[in-house]
Amino acid sequence: MDWSLLLAVVLIGLVGVYNLQSTSLSTGSNIHLKQFYWLSFGTVMMVVAASVDYRHLDRFSPILYSLAVLLLALVLGIGKEVNGSRRWFDFGPVSLQPSEVAKLSIIAALASWFNRVPRPAGYTLRDLVPVAALLGVPMFLILQEPDLGHTLMVLFIGLSMLAYEKFDRRSLMILVLTAVVMVPVGWRFILRDYQKDRILTLLDADVDRLGSGWHALQARVAVGSGGVLGKGHGLGTQVAGGFLPENHTDFVFANLAEEHGLVGCVCLLGLYMWLVVGALRVAGQARDKFGGHVAVGVAALIFWQVFMNVGMVLSLIPVTGVTLPLMSYGGSSILTVMVAIGLLVNISMRRTVF
Repeated sequence: MDWSLLLAVVLIGLVGVYNLQSTSLSTGSNIHLKQFYWLSFGTVMMVVAASVDYRHLDRFSPILYSLAVLLLALVLGIGKEVNGSRRWFDFGPVSLQPSEVAKLSIIAALASWFNRVPRPAGYTLRDLVPVAALLGVPMFLILQEPDLGHTLMVLFIGLSMLAYEKFDRRSLMILVLTAVVMVPVGWRFILRDYQKDRILTLLDADVDRLGSGWHALQARVAVGSGGVLGKGHGLGTQVAGGFLPENHTDFVFANLAEEHGLVGCVCLLGLYMWLVVGALRVAGQARDKFGGHVAVGVAALIFWQVFMNVGMVLSLIPVTGVTLPLMSYGGSSILTVMVAIGLLVNISMRRTVF
């Protein structure tokens, strides 16, 4: 077993609870305790995911993918509406976000396809039509919620898994040119007005400082005021003053930066790098193609989620609503990441077993 993976997960989880405890002091909530309960339940799910031979996932991946697509379709009709978006099923004390669950099913489905359709000489565009379909259906449904952040997450995970394979040069050039051509098409026909406003705010922070640019502005204030060492645990003013919205979900990194400064942020990002490198190491040691692709997919899931969240807080990319793994409060996100880590442990344990 790769114990370094588990150590990284434990440390990130503890930092997350500690950071949310500071938020609880300012808001009078007990959200850090709820986070600890979710992490505890997630640990159980991680053990379950690590215990059953991961190669069974190859056989059941079509069922899991179909179930994820069904949930994504149902949430559009009967999901709970929050701020104009339907992204959650409401079950009273708990909620389920299908787009989180879908990420794992998509990783399994793509890994299974690459395992069953090997192309040692390299994949062509015709070969990748099924991959485009596997990614396109859930991306379309998630975009209708609307949830641009998780739509991009699914795309980036898929592209990362594609990068694990070989392509002929002509096909690769066509893919790049197609992506460039789709940028203006996406701006004109796909993005909604509020999403365009967030991009414009990123390009010019003074466009709408009190509207669409408020979140990004207050996050920058929190990060900048933290300095090198931060103000100290529980001494941040952005959360206590009610200036930093979504401080327990999307913008937990801003709260960490304000209270623990550059040093605390670098330490946390180092833990994430440790986790991603460990996942790639598992991919390199996997005894079969399916396991290698699953590990790459998990590494991509963690990397891109951290990249998008931290980039959003630092105003390097638009606000997308993507949470920070194991740091942001949320049961669906925690369980998804913990099951993904369980799969990594599973692949690592069986790297020498046939």
